[in-house]
Amino acid sequence: MRDSYWAFIITLFIILPRLVSESIFRFTMLKTIWVFRIIDIFDIVLQTISLMIVVLYVYSKYIYGKNKEVSVFYLIVSMMLIGGHMMHFAANAIDMHFREVLNQDPSVSLPASAYTLLHFLDEYLSHIIMFTALILIFSIGAIFDMNGNIKESMWPDKIITIFSGIILGSGMGISVVEASIPIYMMVLTAICLASIVTYAKKHERKISRHVFCLYVVIVFMFLIISSLAYIAVFGFASPRELIGSYLGSS
Repeated sequence: MRDSYWAFIITLFIILPRLVSESIFRFTMLKTIWVFRIIDIFDIVLQTISLMIVVLYVYSKYIYGKNKEVSVFYLIVSMMLIGGHMMHFAANAIDMHFREVLNQDPSVSLPASAYTLLHFLDEYLSHIIMFTALILIFSIGAIFDMNGNIKESMWPDKIITIFSGIILGSGMGISVVEASIPIYMMVLTAICLASIVTYAKKHERKISRHVFCLYVVIVFMFLIISSLAYIAVFGFASPRELIGSYLGSS
């Protein structure tokens, strides 16, 4: 399969699960199966699959066959991604069980220290681990892509790649604002973007001639642009809260 198609598939698998789950299950009357919210079950299954597709694609395409140190580092980063995802799922499931199933505010119902820990795991630590790992996985793939053979890519491939990068980068930019870590993520992404560009110049590579590298650069650029644009317009308000308040006033 062409690399541009993979870029499009990766974008779909990362963006679609959350959009579909929010659209189908957020406003349905059927909220839970036993003690689990249906939206949580849907999220944990599809989002885990989507993240594993990214991990396995980069590994099979760029890491497999490399030296042991590279493989071990990539394994650690991949474990961080899935571990952060599972931490977020567990903490968020507990928080939302209080809010949407028990109709209680966990900040009031739980002991103060327990809620502080829950909120920290849900809104900060899990997001930092998960997004850091994802950015590093993309960066590793981009750099090793430049070490591979150049494949002739037609303009349709570049259009698909750029379009996919814009969609994913814009979506991730909004996500990091909702994740409460926009400043951290913009700084990390800018550092990784600068590292990729510096590597390309040092080794005399053209980013536009390496499809996955081009895809990652576009994703990183639009993550920063969309985060800055959102903050400039709405401040640091959560996108979900804005949507909820809009629907509530409609």
